[in-house]
Amino acid sequence: MPAMSVDDIVRAVAESALSVEERLGFLDLCEARSVDDLLADRSRVTAHLRVIAAAVESGAALEGDLAEPIAATLVTILDDAAEYSFVQRRVLAGAVEYFLQTDDTDPDFGSDHGLVDDARVVAAVCEALGRSDLARALS
Repeated sequence: MPAMSVDDIVRAVAESALSVEERLGFLDLCEARSVDDLLADRSRVTAHLRVIAAAVESGAALEGDLAEPIAATLVTILDDAAEYSFVQRRVLAGAVEYFLQTDDTDPDFGSDHGLVDDARVVAAVCEALGRSDLARALS
């Protein structure tokens, strides 16, 4: 994967379909993470997917159909964490944290479209990381 500068990442996210609120919320979550930390995030993502599935089963208003593709996409890009530069790992960390937050730009629970913003953030990160093949699965 080619190295990206912070400016490249910011530009890629700014040119994405994210709203201003989504961009700002996402960029605030882009923290430094080691490869090992990102690999460990796979279990956090899958645990959150189980929480969402349980909420859907109990009748919570939630767009459960998006949860699996978002989680699968995150796990796929997390599997490649060792191939990413420091800046790319920060962006990936931001996508993970955005998905794990339930009270983000459009709160996940209590709305039948609460994961749409999460899908947009993860798709924007996929595009920024040169993985448009994964981004298409979220549109």
